Amino acid sequence: SQLRGMKMLRHSLICFLVTAVSVTSSAAAAELFVETESFDTRGGWKLDTQFIQEMGSPYLLAHGLGRPVEDAVTSLRFPQMGTYRVFVRTKDWVARWNAPGVPGRFQVLIDGRALNETFGTQGRDWFWHDGGTVEISQRETQLQLHDLTGFDGRCDAIYFTTDSQPPPNVVEP
Repeated sequence: SQLRGMKMLRHSLICFLVTAVSVTSSAAAAELFVETESFDTRGGWKLDTQFIQEMGSPYLLAHGLGRPVEDAVTSLRFPQMGTYRVFVRTKDWVARWNAPGVPGRFQVLIDGRALNETFGTQGRDWFWHDGGTVEISQRETQLQLHDLTGFDGRCDAIYFTTDSQPPPNVVEP
């Protein structure tokens, strides 16, 4: 009877641990972080390294002298299928001068479909621009940066998460 009690206790402990691990696993957000300098093909986007100390890394720049540049493209493998919130680290590079218009506009496309949000349109400083949500129905997908103006769109990174919180806007020295 003591052996039976120990077996029941062991079984209860195992069930508790499995449940705890399952709850912890399901509570953790699935995420995918993509630095644009690692894209498979940069298209007409150029690697800009002049602000590495400020940014913490290089970023892609669409400098087409007024003509939109060819898309930057990469392949992604998501950790799981589902609904992801998309955050794009970018800025409106003319905002600090209160210049009219937003010359650095670009889109983010997932498997050829543009997100509803247009990027490079907000913020005088680098920040995580909320791009809304996207439904990922296959783990292997294609990600594109699509320049709209040819006037210096800037994109540092793209973060996909099943949570709703963006990464912090600070760069650790």
